[in-house]
Amino acid sequence: MDGLVLPLGGFLCGFLAGFAAQYGRLCTVGAIEDAVIAGDFRRASAWALAAAIAVAGVQALVLAGALDLSAIHHARGRLDLFALVAGGLLFGLGAALVGTCAFGLVVRLGTGDLRALVSAIVLGLAAYAATGGILSPLRLRLSEIGAVDTSALGGKTVPAVVGTQLGAGAAVLGVVLLAGGLLVFALANQRLYRKPRLMAASCLMGCAVVAGWVVTGVLADPFGDQRPESLSFVAPFGRLLMQVMGEALASAGFGVATLFGVGAGSFAVAAARDELRWEAFDDAREMRRHLLGALLMGVGGVLARGCTIGQGLTGMSTLSMAAPVAVLAMVVGARLGLIHLIEGRPLFARRR
Repeated sequence: MDGLVLPLGGFLCGFLAGFAAQYGRLCTVGAIEDAVIAGDFRRASAWALAAAIAVAGVQALVLAGALDLSAIHHARGRLDLFALVAGGLLFGLGAALVGTCAFGLVVRLGTGDLRALVSAIVLGLAAYAATGGILSPLRLRLSEIGAVDTSALGGKTVPAVVGTQLGAGAAVLGVVLLAGGLLVFALANQRLYRKPRLMAASCLMGCAVVAGWVVTGVLADPFGDQRPESLSFVAPFGRLLMQVMGEALASAGFGVATLFGVGAGSFAVAAARDELRWEAFDDAREMRRHLLGALLMGVGGVLARGCTIGQGLTGMSTLSMAAPVAVLAMVVGARLGLIHLIEGRPLFARRR
């Protein structure tokens, strides 16, 4: 039974996330586009609500002593600033070119979008190449540029550092203020209340992130080699491709299982709403744009150590130092990509 905790838990967490995304039309690129182009912050507020729930839930587990974040992927003793910024920019730009993020590809795939299937394969190959393949040496070199040693600060996450420097009370207060600030930002948008499905979906998404930490950090075998993690959708694509080609899927871990769960969740909603549609590329130009975007997301996501979900919700829920840097870079990259697509201007051209 212990061997089923990670794959089954990953599938269920992914199902909840995929269900929420398809049910409420949750999309990070769509949220950025609405905010930057149309001045509509409803979907951005929804993501803030999801982040508030994720932060509150995970930090409550940490304060209760149920979850140890000392060994997680997001919290390390070094802040790779150049890699985080460059990776975030590449990922955001790629997401804009594709029209959705890595998570959104799986959601679309569950509804019958064959464009998402092709893009997901390219993303997985790029992610694997950057993780342990031909691009791995370059990734390691880029990670050394501008790296900042944070171990002297006394912790690997913001609350840990604050707790060491100012005391546990200050750390708890900081968590409350941050989660509360995100919640206030979300609920202050009166237009969000006109979208009850969007609000419900964002709550489910935040809960899915917390559930992922519970599965891997609380319920999993403490003597196993699985370190705590939650939803993230770049590296699992690469692992899935390798398992399809050379390993048994029965050995799939949490991350790979979430991919199947997200697809199943979005499929369930799409089937119930009669939204299942086979979709393909309109022309060669669209295909080139999607392939380039998927390539950028795969490489950028590995450099940034996560995607808009992996850093924006999962990483943010741990209050790691890397998360806000990566997320801000992703937003900037997506904005550049959207301006390029909508206005037809070169990516770095100045306005006259």
